[in-house]
Amino acid sequence: MFKLINLLAAAGLVLAGPVAAAPGAQVAPTEVMVGDELPYAYFATPDGEGPFPVVIVLGGSEGGDGGSRSSAPRFIEQGYAVLGLHYYSPGYLPADRQLPELPEAFDSIPLEKLAIPRDWLSSRDDVDADDIGLYGVSKGAEFVLAGASRIDGFAAVVAIVPSDVIWEGWGPNAVAGEVSSFSWEGEALPFVPYLGMEEEFKKYAIPGATVRLRTPQDAGRRANPDRVPAARIRVEDIDEPVLVAGGDADDVWNSGAMAQNIAERRAEAGGLETVSLIFPGASHALSGMGIQRPEGEKQYDDATLAAQQEIWPATLAFLAKHLKDE
Repeated sequence: MFKLINLLAAAGLVLAGPVAAAPGAQVAPTEVMVGDELPYAYFATPDGEGPFPVVIVLGGSEGGDGGSRSSAPRFIEQGYAVLGLHYYSPGYLPADRQLPELPEAFDSIPLEKLAIPRDWLSSRDDVDADDIGLYGVSKGAEFVLAGASRIDGFAAVVAIVPSDVIWEGWGPNAVAGEVSSFSWEGEALPFVPYLGMEEEFKKYAIPGATVRLRTPQDAGRRANPDRVPAARIRVEDIDEPVLVAGGDADDVWNSGAMAQNIAERRAEAGGLETVSLIFPGASHALSGMGIQRPEGEKQYDDATLAAQQEIWPATLAFLAKHLKDE
């Protein structure tokens, strides 16, 4: 039995993105909930009547709504409406941050969930239906790339610390090597399995031990070369412009190499518009704005901070070009 969910709880691990407000907290006075089809998803706009370009924001394997709520104000300040899409709420989150109508397991999450907010947004008078973008971080980046490779109707895709393949899933009652992270039309997608993930998580209980979640993922990929082709995300099928950003010193997964793979596959497909930002010394924490917290211990190493200072302006320029025609 792959008890990753329990190991996550013991470690108190949040894989990507800072946690901002509690569920139900407002990011803008105009925030509304999307509805029963997408529990906890919310829509917020800048001041004014619109129609606004929109960014659909997906956090990573931290789950809950923290990833989208920490990012939403930054986009709203730039004149974008935001739809925060939440798809997973693990049991290791604090009780007051759990979203009980969402799955606890990262197990065959339906990619079709991306079509629901697309259609909901397109029906609104305060939205420019031709200017809907996707912004995903970590597992959220895996989600938006895999979804956009199958679902049309988005004007641009931003994938921060992305994956170029579908990876193994996890959660309560999951058996190692048998669970995919995502599904399509009711069928679990082919995936690359981990090798030694449970053993890696046990290091959290060892004082001074270094934990690299990337190690069992790299090992699983090397040990299963026959499974990689089927698990590859068909980024060459994404007609829309794509921005990817990764770090070669990423200890969560090899986002630098995977971002490079994505850019190369799109180039080989005929020069599909792609912005590729890869930083040799940067870590997994690339979704920030390049600002250290003013108090306490330094939040980011110098290489990661410098990478953020390039990625965030590049992201804004990319979205302005494709969602605002600037």
